[in-house]
Amino acid sequence: MRIPARGPAAGATALVTVLLAAITGCSSSGPSDDDGSQLLTALGSLADDSGTKEVTFLDASRVRELSKDDEKRFTHVSQPASPLLDPYEPGLLGQRFEVTGIDTAIDTSEAGHWSGSFDASAITESLKSEGYTQSEKDGREVWAHPGGTGAALEVSEDEISYSTRDSDPMAAVDPEEGSSLADNKDFRRAAECLGDVYRADFNPLSSSNPVPLAALGQQAESAAENTEVLCFVVKDDAAADRLESELRTVISAESPKFDGTKVTVEKGDRPLVRAVVPDSATQRPGRLIVSDVELWMTAAQ
Repeated sequence: MRIPARGPAAGATALVTVLLAAITGCSSSGPSDDDGSQLLTALGSLADDSGTKEVTFLDASRVRELSKDDEKRFTHVSQPASPLLDPYEPGLLGQRFEVTGIDTAIDTSEAGHWSGSFDASAITESLKSEGYTQSEKDGREVWAHPGGTGAALEVSEDEISYSTRDSDPMAAVDPEEGSSLADNKDFRRAAECLGDVYRADFNPLSSSNPVPLAALGQQAESAAENTEVLCFVVKDDAAADRLESELRTVISAESPKFDGTKVTVEKGDRPLVRAVVPDSATQRPGRLIVSDVELWMTAAQ
């Protein structure tokens, strides 16, 4: 969901709106020593042009582990951001489909890839009941509706890939070598900045914005110790200095909301501005784009 170029207030509102649609402990001075390899692996399953929309990664098995004693606290960040899981739409995957079967997910508003443990037989029976048929495409067995409507899917016991694109849908989840989101310089830079996260939300901004890509990651040493990491890929050093100053101003003005936040800048080619925001044991992960939105709004202006 690319945000069009708008005035500051409209841009800020759009950023929060887009991120809200997807949202249903760590180093405090610089990027994590972990390179975010699990996240990069997930980004490698989506084609680069998927990066024109918001992209959400979720290590669902980690969230289940963290939230087993306090599900309410992790409500905002516990579900994959997939159109196939829309609670207001009929269940294409079948009424017996268990979301808890998903271990990791990477999704946009039109495509995604999940790994986990799935009842492939039940899913294919559901697809058949919806009029779907299976055919081979580039060596892959793909389920699609003969009328060209709905999603195209590839289903196995441990993986599900899907796409709702009208033209060559599975190209979205079968990128050619060197053309995935993991190969996109900005996405890779943001992913490495986030480090070892159990959830990441990437939001590309308009080409006129000095912040081409904003990302929010969730890290947790335990259920009671959550840290939210904001990584902004900016166009140049001057824009990085401005954003750093603006973030520090917001942190001070909104005290105690963001107390303990550490802001750092890494300059050079495609500079990074990073803000590490600790959550208290009573704050819900994801609050930076659900309720405490001022830092995101700063980047959108």
